[in-house]
Amino acid sequence: MSFMSGVEPLLDNTTELTGEHPPQRSPNNGGAGILGTIFLIVNATLGAGLLNFPLAFDKSGGIFSAVIIQGIFLVFITTALIILAACSDMTNTSSMPDTLAGLCGPKALMICGICVTIYSFGCCLTFVIIIGDQFDRVLATFYGMDYCHHWFLSRNFITTVSCIIFILPLSFFKRLDVLSYASTVGCLTIIYVTWLVIYESMTTEDYPKPTQIWPKNATQALQIIPIICFAYQSHMTAIPTYACMKDRNLRKFTISSIISMSICFIVYTVVGVFGYQTFGSGKVPSDILQGYTDESITLAVAILALAVKNFTTYPIVLFCGRNSLLGLFPSDIETNPTIRVVVTLLWFVASLVLAIFVPDISPVINLLGTLSAAFIFIFPGVCLLQSVLIRDPSLYLNKNRFSTLLAIVITALGGFVAGFVFVEALDDLHKSLPEKTLVTGLRRDLGASLCA
Repeated sequence: MSFMSGVEPLLDNTTELTGEHPPQRSPNNGGAGILGTIFLIVNATLGAGLLNFPLAFDKSGGIFSAVIIQGIFLVFITTALIILAACSDMTNTSSMPDTLAGLCGPKALMICGICVTIYSFGCCLTFVIIIGDQFDRVLATFYGMDYCHHWFLSRNFITTVSCIIFILPLSFFKRLDVLSYASTVGCLTIIYVTWLVIYESMTTEDYPKPTQIWPKNATQALQIIPIICFAYQSHMTAIPTYACMKDRNLRKFTISSIISMSICFIVYTVVGVFGYQTFGSGKVPSDILQGYTDESITLAVAILALAVKNFTTYPIVLFCGRNSLLGLFPSDIETNPTIRVVVTLLWFVASLVLAIFVPDISPVINLLGTLSAAFIFIFPGVCLLQSVLIRDPSLYLNKNRFSTLLAIVITALGGFVAGFVFVEALDDLHKSLPEKTLVTGLRRDLGASLCA
C-alpha cells in the first residue's frame, strides 16, 4: 500500500539507531503467528462500540457518508498501527510508553504511561459494567423484573462470580500472545452478534425502514467521528501484540493489521447498515440489542455472547495498563512476578468494586474517551515525526519529507478529533439522561439496573 513507503524505512535504520538488531523470536519459544496476531487485534478492537454503530449511522446523517468517513479514517488508523510497530523496532521496546520515551525522552514515558494506565482502567471498568448489563437483560427477560430479590441472581453476585471465574485467571499472564486463544473465542462471539443483527433485520416487518443516504450538513456528518475513535481503538495494545509475535517482522505485522482492520470495517459497516435500516431514521436505540423486544433464545445467546466478548478483552487491556503502570517505576519492580500478581489483583478488585457500587460513571468515562484520539493519532504522529528527525534531521531525502508531512497530518487530525470528542463529552454533561444517545468516549448510560 502507498503509505508503507513512509513507514518501512524505519525498520531499516534500527541497527544504526539502537546498536542492535530488532528482537527476533525463535519459533521454538512460542509467540503468536499472523493468525494469532489477527485474533488479538480484532478482539481488542471489536467490542461494545459495535452496538452503537447503527445509531452512529443515524446521527451522522446517512449510510454513504458514514461509510466514506469511516473508510477515510481507517487509512490513517491502519497507518498508525504500522507506525507504532516500526518505531518500537527502532527503539527496541515492547510498549507504547517505552517507544515514545525512546524517541522523545523520559517525560514522554511518564505522560504516555499515565494516559495508558488511566484509559485502560476506564476500559476495564466499562467492561465489567457491560457484563452486568448483559446478565441483567437476560434475567429480566426470562425470570422477571424481580430477579435481583434473590441474592444468587442479583447483579452484584452474578457479576462478581462470573468475573472471578472467567476474567481473573486470564489476567496474570506475563505475555500477551497466550491470550490469542481466548481472543479466538471473543471473535466468534462477535460473528454471532453480527449474524443476529442481520437475522433480526430480515425478519422485521417493513424492512428496510426509511433512512437517509447523505447528511443535511457537514456538522452532522462529523457525528460519527467519536464512535469511530471508540470502535477502532486498539493502538495501545498494538506494540505489545507486535512484541509477542512468533517472528517479530514488520511486514507480517502490516499484513495482520490490514486484515484485522478490514475485518473490523466490514463488521462495523454490516451492523451499522442493517441495524440502521431495521429501525429507521430517528428511531435507532443507543444499544442495538436493546431495540429487539423478542424473548427468543437466539437473542439471549447474543446478549450473553457480548458478555463473553468482554471476558476475553478485559485481560488484554489490563495487560497493557498494568505494564504501563509498572513501567513508571524502576525496572526491578516491573520484572518482579510478585508485584505483577499484586498489581493485577488490586486492579481487578478496584474495577469490580467501582463497577458494582458506583451507580453512574458515564460522564467520567466519556471524558476519558478523549484519550482515544491521542492513542490513535497523536502519539503515532509524534513517534513518526521524531523518528524521521533522528534519522534525517535536514530532511534530505524525499521519502523523509513525505514521512514528515504524514506525521504532521496524523498529529493535526488527532488534535482535531480529541478536541471534538472532548467538546461533545462536555456537552453531554449538560444534557438530560434521555438525550444521551451517542457514544462520545467509551460507553454511556452504564450500570442502570433493570430490577424492579
